[in-house]
Amino acid sequence: MTLEEIRRQIDTVDSQIKPLFLQRMECAGQVAEEKARTGGEVFVLERELEIVQKRTEDVDEDIREEYAAFLRHLMSVCRRYEYGYLKCMQNEVVDGALAGAGLCRETEHEKVRITCSCKASCSNLHLYLNMAALNQITIEKMSVTTEADEQVIDMTLMGNMNDGNMRQFLCQIGKESDRFTILALE
Repeated sequence: MTLEEIRRQIDTVDSQIKPLFLQRMECAGQVAEEKARTGGEVFVLERELEIVQKRTEDVDEDIREEYAAFLRHLMSVCRRYEYGYLKCMQNEVVDGALAGAGLCRETEHEKVRITCSCKASCSNLHLYLNMAALNQITIEKMSVTTEADEQVIDMTLMGNMNDGNMRQFLCQIGKESDRFTILALE
C-alpha cells in the first residue's frame, strides 16, 4: 500500500471510532449523573486497573502497552468530563482547599500554587500531567521530591481559580491525590 492509501484507511478507522467515542462520553455523563445523585467517587483506581488488565489480556504483546495507554487516556478524558459535570464536587474540593489555606478566590491572581502527594511505588505523576494538558492548564513550575514511598509534587499553575478548567483540574487533583493543598494565589 502507498502512504496515501494507508492514510485513507486510517481516516476510515477514525470515522468508525468517533461514534463509539461519543457513545462512551454519553455513558460517562450518565455515570456523572449517578455519582452526583449517590455521592460516589469519580476515580476508583482498583476498577480502572481491573478494566485495563481485562481488556488487554487478549491483545498481542507487541502492542499491549500501547493499548493499555490508550485505555488509561480514554478513562482520563472521561473522568475530566465527569468532574466538569459535578459542580457541587468542584465547589466542595476547591473552595474547601481555599478555605483551608485562608485564601479567597476573589483575590486577584494569575497563578495558583498547589502541592499534593502520592505513593512513589505507584506514582500518578503522569496522570496529573495528563490532567493539566486535558484542562489546558499551563504548568509554570513543578518540583517532585521522593522520600521513602512518598512523592511530593509542587506546581505553579498559570490561570485563575474562577476559570472552569482550573476548577475542574484542581477538583480532579484534589480527589485523585493525597494531601492536596492550595498554597497561594499569585
